[in-house]
Amino acid sequence: MKNIRFYFDKASKTYEQAGAIQKKVANYLLNMIPSDFYQKVVEIGSGGGFLTKNLINKISFEKYINIDISFGLLKKLKESLLNKCIYINAQAENIPLKLDSVDLLISSSSLHWLEDSENNFLDILKLIKKNGRFYFSIFLSNTLIELQEVSKITGFGSFYPLKSSFFYVNLLNSIQDIKYSYSTKIFIENFSSVKDLLNSHKLTGTNFTKNKKFSGKNSYNKFCEIYQKLYGNGEGIYATYEVLFIEGQKISLSHQD
Repeated sequence: MKNIRFYFDKASKTYEQAGAIQKKVANYLLNMIPSDFYQKVVEIGSGGGFLTKNLINKISFEKYINIDISFGLLKKLKESLLNKCIYINAQAENIPLKLDSVDLLISSSSLHWLEDSENNFLDILKLIKKNGRFYFSIFLSNTLIELQEVSKITGFGSFYPLKSSFFYVNLLNSIQDIKYSYSTKIFIENFSSVKDLLNSHKLTGTNFTKNKKFSGKNSYNKFCEIYQKLYGNGEGIYATYEVLFIEGQKISLSHQD
């Protein structure tokens, strides 16, 4: 089975054009980040640079490190930003940086892909130094709920198992030296057809699932027909994306209230 790196590398040339929802989510997260100076900034899952390209003009910094699993996406981002950042081709599960060293840790539309969601998420937070801040956007379990429902009805396709907001909130509550706040937001995206919806995920590499299964043409046609019938909006179809936004800071336990 092909791994997630394969899917994002394959989509590296089309990600920026097709990633409409990722761009909207990145812009929402961007507005949450204060325009301050941060000595060391680390962005996990830079992707098409939707957050990077705007954030480097909003904040000041000494060092900005982009980390992504896809060499193709990093190469494309580096070509557009030249030497403004540092680029590391690595998995979020194995980031080659010192713990307690990051002043600003950010990630948009990436952390839901973590292989071991619980342990990897907690490990990532250990990168933040005392008083360092973090801002994340993470896709949640009601993302593509329409696709999930029609897939169950028709047997066509498969989907990646996303977590609920409670999963991440419970993890954050388990860490004593973290203070945070969060919110969830629903984004509704319109597509001209079901084929257009499926293609958009292929072109961004987000069609990766752990259990790919073969589906025939009849199953595909039935899937499109039922999706259109249930979730058509007069001009095409729509899809729901549920996103968790988190902002937080690592604090000194001696200064807790």
